[in-house]
Amino acid sequence: MSRMVNGRVRQTSGVGRLVRRLECERRRWSRWVDSTVPTEQAWRAGVAEGLRLAQTAIRKGV
Repeated sequence: MSRMVNGRVRQTSGVGRLVRRLECERRRWSRWVDSTVPTEQAWRAGVAEGLRLAQTAIRKGV
């Protein structure tokens, strides 16, 4: 669902919940144990960055 507010379409159903869930997932992926191999650390950092970008896009309504 969406509605017009000040000429912009605003998401009204579940967007805040989705953004909060992405934030929780990003925090989970950005934490790692020091014993992990560098490749896994880089992969986890990439996942966390992707989640952050998804959050930003959702907030902007892209």
